[in-house]
Amino acid sequence: MNDDFDNFFDDQRPQQQPETPIYHTPEPKRPKTNAAVVISIVVSIVMCLVVLVNVLVLATLKQTIADEYASSLQASMKEQYSAAIGDALKNSDIVDDVVEQATKDAVTTLSSSVGVVANEQVAPSVARLYMYTSTTANTATDSYAGLATGFLITDTDSTGTTQRYIVTNAHCVRYEKATSRSSSGGFWGFGQTTTTYSWASYGTIVAMFENDDSLYKLEIVAYGSYTGDHLKAENDEPDLALLRVVGTQPSNSAHPSLKIAQSDAAIYRGMEVALVGNPQGVGETNSISVGTVSQTGITISSWGSGSFVMTDAAVNSGNSGGPMVNNLGTVVGVVESKLVSDGIENMGFALSVDTLRDFLTWATKSANNQIGANITLSLK
Repeated sequence: MNDDFDNFFDDQRPQQQPETPIYHTPEPKRPKTNAAVVISIVVSIVMCLVVLVNVLVLATLKQTIADEYASSLQASMKEQYSAAIGDALKNSDIVDDVVEQATKDAVTTLSSSVGVVANEQVAPSVARLYMYTSTTANTATDSYAGLATGFLITDTDSTGTTQRYIVTNAHCVRYEKATSRSSSGGFWGFGQTTTTYSWASYGTIVAMFENDDSLYKLEIVAYGSYTGDHLKAENDEPDLALLRVVGTQPSNSAHPSLKIAQSDAAIYRGMEVALVGNPQGVGETNSISVGTVSQTGITISSWGSGSFVMTDAAVNSGNSGGPMVNNLGTVVGVVESKLVSDGIENMGFALSVDTLRDFLTWATKSANNQIGANITLSLK
């Protein structure tokens, strides 16, 4: 609207009276105040102030939406809701009804099925791992000695030359190696066989991804520990391992790295989660199981240090090392194992996010990894 303010005020000014002869000096007359002029000026000032206030409010609206709307939710949902609001407003200009639209987008995101999110956003980033004892194994003909799951946590840089990193469990890539030794003699002259055990890494580890015919070779960068059948834990770190891809790297666009939650505050009892993995190596794609978080902050000494999250989602052999994700596709745990016994059902466990982040910090230091150099991990 383009108002002609000059003409407006011209029309409102008091009209000049015609001159008349004056033969004496009268008392000076005070000009009469036109009420319409005063009201118009006040209205104009108020309108300007309203416009100015609206500009200031809109300039800070993104943060206000995240803060005020998030604060109205229960503590367990704050992180998810704020993230959804931020994603809805990312790279967008503030326009009319932005609050309403952002809220609709956020609610849609939060109400999305965790299984749908896992299928569409998470599964392409989850690796099906196959381990072979020999360093010269022929993956086309040799039988694998173990299978597991892992997931990508970093992308290549802009040049595509940096190696990508994968997280899994230590027990997936390390095993108790049995060595038998026979001796002769004894009272009756019969020989005796002695078996000794030692920790060892698999000689060949490869990864496969959905909709990708390539085999990606992996090397162990760092590993934690757990208590074996015959051996004590190797170190005081949790049952986690950091691997990296050797040679040809998976595509960032086809297999993007997963976002890891900032802390254990992102997970709570009753929360719906999905586990993505490679149970028993069944099928040519990852399997997805959905359930709820039963308990948090659990410790299981025989499985290594750190804290665990319990879930009723199905966990089977081969799921180990896979991601536990929420309905935003964010990693909130690393699948570890489950309890198996008569009378026990639906008790699966995943290592917590705090445990994972602490391990990664430890693993990147030269004194703790197989590379012998400090490593920088660019996590999402």
